[in-house]
Amino acid sequence: MVRRLAQGAVALASLALFAFAWRANELWFDKHVFLPRQFFAAADRGAVGLWRGGAAALGLALLFFGVPTAARWPWRRLLVALLLGLVAGEGLLRWRMRKPLEPEAAAVMEALTTFDPRYGHTLAPSIDRTFPMSGRNIRWVTDSARHRTGGTPPDPALPSLVFTGESTMVGHGLQWEETFPALLGARLGVEVVNLASFGYRSDQSWLRLADALPTLAHPQAVVAIFMPGLLGRNFAGLRHPPVRQSPTGVEYREIPPPDFFERLQLYQLWMRMPYLSNAAFEEVMVSTAAVLRQMAALSRARGAPCVFLVTGHPAPFLVHDLFEVPGLDHLLLDLPKEEFLADGHPSPRGAIHIADALEPRLRSALAHR
Repeated sequence: MVRRLAQGAVALASLALFAFAWRANELWFDKHVFLPRQFFAAADRGAVGLWRGGAAALGLALLFFGVPTAARWPWRRLLVALLLGLVAGEGLLRWRMRKPLEPEAAAVMEALTTFDPRYGHTLAPSIDRTFPMSGRNIRWVTDSARHRTGGTPPDPALPSLVFTGESTMVGHGLQWEETFPALLGARLGVEVVNLASFGYRSDQSWLRLADALPTLAHPQAVVAIFMPGLLGRNFAGLRHPPVRQSPTGVEYREIPPPDFFERLQLYQLWMRMPYLSNAAFEEVMVSTAAVLRQMAALSRARGAPCVFLVTGHPAPFLVHDLFEVPGLDHLLLDLPKEEFLADGHPSPRGAIHIADALEPRLRSALAHR
């Protein structure tokens, strides 16, 4: 009986590998693996063939060699070894995780952000310091409301362009005057209110916008950003996204404290794996779509157009579902690889490219106000 169960388990594992090799085409990898982690650079499609070929080869090995010999495997020893390995792995991860996996990104967050009870980790208020980024010393100045500025806080009584988003929008690795929000403000002669911060999810950008718009006397236009990698960040490996649809638009749900298993380093490592299930992908698509629509609705309520900069090589179905179907104004733009800094953010040349693309759209919007 034990022999048959062991052989059956190995045979099922082999069949599962064959099913994966057959099902996991480029579209499957796009949806479940590539897009949720893809910010600017497009994923290497060569990995698809390697994964499918490797799965098929392993399935054949299990079928022709594993099944006949499964009954002779020392299952009890293997089980004990697995349990000991899990315990040892948890201890090793707890020791290793004391040092950040991405030291530079962690240093930026520690030096330039503080925790805000409403928005999460956000640019620290009222700072003026120089910090090394992408091989240069970058000056960071913020006002008391956590906006990055060029040295002078924005005047809420003046006509303003409002920008909301993550590190690209805030200008990671760029001096203030090199960022595309600052370039657009200078070209159009309009005050810039930059609500962005490092590592923001879409719901954080929405919350900043919802709180800021009522304080501005004359918002002229809102510019938001979307890239496929925000889908993975929006879900963030949590039990559910923090924003969901509601009868009134969207609702924000506080995430409960992690339970025992969610505090395990092995669990956290598993949740960081670059994979979203069908259910998770559909859930984060629904919540992200609701947030994007709400951003546009908030802007329209103040008489300001909302333009979404869509970049990062999104799949056509993402653009269709998130922007074309709800009729959201969007600009699709992908930068060439030579317009990026070493850390993957737009370089000064890339920021000029983005400003050049957005300027006609914003100039037209301002002319029709």
